[in-house]
Amino acid sequence: MQTINKAVISCAGFGTRFLPISKTIQKEMLPLFNKPVLDYIVSDCVRAGIKDIVIVINEHNYQPLHYFRENQRLASYLAQMNKSHLYKKVEHIHQQANFSFIKQTDSHPYGTSIPLILAQKEIQDEQAFLYLTGDDLVFFADPNRSFIQELINEYQQSAAKAAISGIQVSNQSVSQYGIISHSTENNHCYLKKLIEKPKATEAPSNLANISKYILSPEILPIIHQQNADKNSGEYFITDAIEQLSHDHKVLVHQTKGKYLNAGDPVNWLKANLIVASANPTLKQELQDFIAKEW
Repeated sequence: MQTINKAVISCAGFGTRFLPISKTIQKEMLPLFNKPVLDYIVSDCVRAGIKDIVIVINEHNYQPLHYFRENQRLASYLAQMNKSHLYKKVEHIHQQANFSFIKQTDSHPYGTSIPLILAQKEIQDEQAFLYLTGDDLVFFADPNRSFIQELINEYQQSAAKAAISGIQVSNQSVSQYGIISHSTENNHCYLKKLIEKPKATEAPSNLANISKYILSPEILPIIHQQNADKNSGEYFITDAIEQLSHDHKVLVHQTKGKYLNAGDPVNWLKANLIVASANPTLKQELQDFIAKEW
């Protein structure tokens, strides 16, 4: 059984759909209720027993680094003001895992494969590792459930060398996602092909890729040899995973949680409502507000 102790989280994008706010604040650091989006992903990793978390950040934006590192200046200020008890509200943030940060610079190529190249020294000796995007997550109202743990559990029970996560979407929505074509073997689904934004009549399934992966070092030589996409010039991890599936089994894990995509303003607002509504008191307040104001 392959153990998984490390996660790589990509947070180096521009967040152009959130301009002008993303000119200053990364979309991964925008709040879902009272915590940044990225914090929910990190917390889920920690619940699943992940000890080491590597965050790939943009060279111009250090917000994740400041958030997940100890803030001695704040601790000293609160001590001077006889308010040290307030620091207990935040000290768990940097204590929950071993954090390291890698800069993605303007000189690096662009695309979802690039953070893994930059993090190669951190992952090349791992049996397997998580690769996650920092602006979307799977949410359970039950705080004891962990999407990451459920993904790891199924991966460890399978014969796979990698895993890709999916969620069922409506026929009307398949054209907005990368859709997973898969086969079934021994009660597990395995990847056959990924089809980017197909027409509803051409989609092989309703299972959409949600960019949460388990990978092994076998992916690294594939990434180093892959070509940029002809249309965008980007290097996509999905292309590398599909190539990996030609020689190794790639598990398709289907989650039953709520997929929250905080990558654009409308879905970010919806995600905030879903997270807030997990609190019964807040849910009632929101319902009363909407009934009165809308």
